[in-house]
Amino acid sequence: MKRRLLLTGTLTSTLLFSGCMGYQLGGTTHAGINSAALAPVINNTSEPAIETQVTHAMRNRLQFDGRIKLVNQVEQADAVVEITLTKYNIQPIAYKTEEGQRTTPDLYRLRITGKAELRSTDTGEVIASSATYGESTFSFTSDLTTSKRNALPPAADEIAKFMLDDLIEAWN
Repeated sequence: MKRRLLLTGTLTSTLLFSGCMGYQLGGTTHAGINSAALAPVINNTSEPAIETQVTHAMRNRLQFDGRIKLVNQVEQADAVVEITLTKYNIQPIAYKTEEGQRTTPDLYRLRITGKAELRSTDTGEVIASSATYGESTFSFTSDLTTSKRNALPPAADEIAKFMLDDLIEAWN
């Protein structure tokens, strides 16, 4: 009886796990792309210096993801990531009113829109591209400039995540 139970359990486990053969955690990358360099981010928006935060976020995301090694020199890379920021927008999404006073914005949405390309360093051809946005919400605190500055890192992190997923995920 014990032998039959052991044999049945072994057979069941083998059949169940055979369905998972070939499965891997994470996605697959493009063939021949093992390393990438990050070109300077181009800021075509009216908001100064947001490219610094997006560069920082993309470098962190590449290192965290780990599917492609981040290198500092384009000459050492299989591909280069080129990012252009195209739009920066702040929109009020919630208002507060106080008796006898006008309605004022209380909650804002900050959105960064951009496009990115993963370009082969050997051939110069575009391997993958992305057009997406990252956003965050923030409450108006003491002044709008400080509030915007505090909301920028989460929006930069989000656009970096979406761009990287679009660029390095190879759908076979």
